[in-house]
Amino acid sequence: MIKNLFIQLLIFCSFGQFSSVVKALDLMGAYEIALGGDPVYRSATKEYEAGLEYENIGRSALFPRVLANYNAATNKATQWGQQYPGGPNISYDWRYPSNFAAAQLTQPIISLDAFAKWKQGVAQTEVSNAKYIYSTQDLLVRVSQAYVDLLFAMDQLQYLKIENEAFKQQAITSTFLFENGEGLKTDSLEAKAAQLMSEAKVIDARDMVENARRKLNAILGNTLGANESVNSLKDKFPFLAIESGSFKDWEEKAIASNAELVGMKAQVEVALQEYRKNIAGHYPVVNFIAAITTQNSNTVSSINQTTNQNYVGVQVNLPIFSGGEIVSKSNQAYANYEKSKADFAVAQDRIVTELRKQYDLVHSGQAKIRALVGAKESSEQLVQSMKKSVVSGERINLDILLAQKALFLANRDLAQTKYSYLVAFLKLHQLSGTLEVNDFQKVAQYFKKS
Repeated sequence: MIKNLFIQLLIFCSFGQFSSVVKALDLMGAYEIALGGDPVYRSATKEYEAGLEYENIGRSALFPRVLANYNAATNKATQWGQQYPGGPNISYDWRYPSNFAAAQLTQPIISLDAFAKWKQGVAQTEVSNAKYIYSTQDLLVRVSQAYVDLLFAMDQLQYLKIENEAFKQQAITSTFLFENGEGLKTDSLEAKAAQLMSEAKVIDARDMVENARRKLNAILGNTLGANESVNSLKDKFPFLAIESGSFKDWEEKAIASNAELVGMKAQVEVALQEYRKNIAGHYPVVNFIAAITTQNSNTVSSINQTTNQNYVGVQVNLPIFSGGEIVSKSNQAYANYEKSKADFAVAQDRIVTELRKQYDLVHSGQAKIRALVGAKESSEQLVQSMKKSVVSGERINLDILLAQKALFLANRDLAQTKYSYLVAFLKLHQLSGTLEVNDFQKVAQYFKKS
């Protein structure tokens, strides 16, 4: 009788009849915290801000440059020579101050290098924009993935606890039967070994929960308290609406809008302009120049004399020979340009392959969820049948535990499939370049709110 009461109490506790009030975090709240707490996203934000300046830096090569300089000095000079032909050499010591001031404007007229720098700066800013969009979308996916990983780890721990209790009761039953001469010692030993193995799995599961909590906390900036949990899925689970059922449409979106591919396209342009910058070393540079200068006591012969000079003109720089440096740098830049094109092709194939995987997960996930819902309902009916059989004496409480274990396993698999379905929905939109906060909000509605 005492053993039966203990088993019933165990079942009662295992399925959440006793609960303590703990603070819980919902998915949308986790994302809002991550916006300010995730160090990866903060780093991406600052990288984006820095990248915006590339276009301005590149454009500056086309604008005029104005340089002003001034110097003042105290001079000491010795002058000697003949005052007249055949006369004696006479030396003079001079001490006098001098100064020089100038302002010069230089405006490129013909400069392939300056033009390439401008185009490269525009492309580098496009790279930064694409990286920031990717980081923004990636944050949505990372938060949701870490959130459901923690939930699944908690589900797994709960399942293993129930399994452990089932093995414990099996060991008790086997020992009782052996001691009363109705069972084998090997059965008792096997049951005890299964119980101990199950306890080891529970310990591993606790570690997995802690590890999953730490991963989520790293994204949230360590704001998830030790006693704070995360809200689970709601009971109702309507399937998400998908904009297009054709994979070809998703593939076209990805090739045109995927943030990683957009960034790599711009990176190809950066490499091309780097090549053109180096090629420009073979061509002349024509600058318009204008200057204003003033100098006082510039030489011994002009002590206490001030000279003002203004000039306007054209400056032509023509490279003739650089020891092969320009040729080598140009060849190197062209090789890097070809490499960037190859890297883009590799990335495109990888993204399309991953897109197909997530597309299949979204569509096959619906059928799998329906099947597991049916399995769950069958397991629930089995549990009820077992309870009635125990009351009538046809079954024992251990059979209820085993049925409860099968029910929890069905619940766990169903939850895992739902998690995968929701994350696949986000990844599908991320890979196609269309993921927005509204899509994340659709997924967040599937979880209970605090």
